Amino acid sequence: MPTRIVTARLVLEALTTAEAAAIRADDRSGRSWADDYPTEGDRVVAAVVGEAGDHYDEGTALGPLQIRLGSTGEAVGGVGFLSAPDPDGVVEVGYGLADSVQGNGYATEALSAVVGWAVAHGVVAVEAMTAPDNVPSHRVLERCGFERAGEIDTDEGRLLRWLRRLR
Repeated sequence: MPTRIVTARLVLEALTTAEAAAIRADDRSGRSWADDYPTEGDRVVAAVVGEAGDHYDEGTALGPLQIRLGSTGEAVGGVGFLSAPDPDGVVEVGYGLADSVQGNGYATEALSAVVGWAVAHGVVAVEAMTAPDNVPSHRVLERCGFERAGEIDTDEGRLLRWLRRLR
């Protein structure tokens, strides 16, 4: 059964192959999406889902989720796990919101929910990466109990690594 997490103001639902295809095609017909959704991050995740093809499992407990406003059902962003936990039980999380809904605490609410979900599914720690200058994201991570755990160099530049130990 696909993941569905309900919070006080949000519904986090597994990203389906059909919804990912609509994101890739920018097909808004019949969909309840914020005017500035999908974001670039949502497009990247949708492309990964498309590349996975038949190997993508909509029912995985630790996969990508679409963030919807509970009051309207409108899709406004994404949150979720970038891969299965590593052998040590650590999983990486990512998240992003449409500009039109930033500053309302939705990222903190969504991230808190998926961290709780990870605990229930045996994850030992959750990590996240941010750009050094992405202060709003740093604050979200801090509010969700993450601590700075170093820096890494990637093809896209230097990133800050954040870690939230769950056990």
